[in-house]
Amino acid sequence: MNTLYLFIDESGNFDFSPRGTKYFIVTAFSTFDPLIYRERLLALRYRLLSEGVNQEYFHATEDRQATRDEIFMILKDLKDTFDIHAVVAQKNKTHSSLYREYRIKHGRSIPQVTGTVLYQRICQTLLKHVFRGKQSHVSNVVVVLGSLFVGDKKKALLQTLKHRLKRNFPGMPFEIYSHRTSMDLNCQFADYCSWAIAIRRERREERPYRMIKSRIKDEFDMFHHEMTEYY
Repeated sequence: MNTLYLFIDESGNFDFSPRGTKYFIVTAFSTFDPLIYRERLLALRYRLLSEGVNQEYFHATEDRQATRDEIFMILKDLKDTFDIHAVVAQKNKTHSSLYREYRIKHGRSIPQVTGTVLYQRICQTLLKHVFRGKQSHVSNVVVVLGSLFVGDKKKALLQTLKHRLKRNFPGMPFEIYSHRTSMDLNCQFADYCSWAIAIRRERREERPYRMIKSRIKDEFDMFHHEMTEYY
């Protein structure tokens, strides 16, 4: 069976002000072979433990630079066994109607930042690109969400996933799981890929991005044609 495995991660925050990240990015790491070379990731972890590094799991923002370099070499060696799809939203080009909602409290309208509408649009766009052209050679889909997805974001992503899967693969079996990133090596790869895309955008750091560039099939900028910046 040709099972498509999809691991989804995100970078950035929902602080829509100059204090927040400039971008919000959702990334999908997809593969038909979730096992190849994964033993190298385990070997790296156990070697680091033997060297006195308390490496519980791999997380790009927290790992040492030497560790990052080794993981990107592993990703490079995976060659054509995986694809990366990402959707990027430049937050200061995002109209407030996409992330701000209002609730009534004591007769007053109170604004709150939820990002639900924006998140749904990002997920719809991402999954449209991920599933494009795969109908003929996929027999089963397994989706694993990292531990970042909770609350309204998780609900929005699950709804979008189920809708897209039923639309793109009618009648095909699929499973959706939510796992701690620390428990899944492929979720950790997804984290690294999302981080590489994010730091290139946020601080123009190109080296990690170049290591995975050949596997990036889509990097869709939602507001590329928008000229207005709101802050």
